[in-house]
Amino acid sequence: MNLKYLSENELMYIYFESNVPNTQTCTGHEGIYKFVAKADKNKIVGYEVENVSDNLNYVLTKLNLNSKQKLAICLYFLRERQGKTQEQVAESLDISLSKYKSLEKADHNINFDTLESIFETFPNEPILETVFHKAG
Repeated sequence: MNLKYLSENELMYIYFESNVPNTQTCTGHEGIYKFVAKADKNKIVGYEVENVSDNLNYVLTKLNLNSKQKLAICLYFLRERQGKTQEQVAESLDISLSKYKSLEKADHNINFDTLESIFETFPNEPILETVFHKAG
């Protein structure tokens, strides 16, 4: 998964696959559009999210994302919003840069120590509570 956040426009792109010819369509929720493969309109290859601060909760609760994808989106958004680099967040989580990058791509399983560090690094972030609402 690849993510891109344009803070000046409050716009986020979420791509599950790249280099797939696609077309943009509505999702039924204002400000959220999906990219579907031209060859298979049922295959969602990504999303465009406008006003991401306002729409992130919807993305995390209504778009059928798995837990790794939800965490990746949250980590990326929180890091970008705070203006931190991946290196800075990896250091504060006490994990390698490559492991952190894989978390932001939804390619890595997370252990409890890292999860605890995430909550310590980003305290009082309701968006993290949204990701883990089923865990409690």
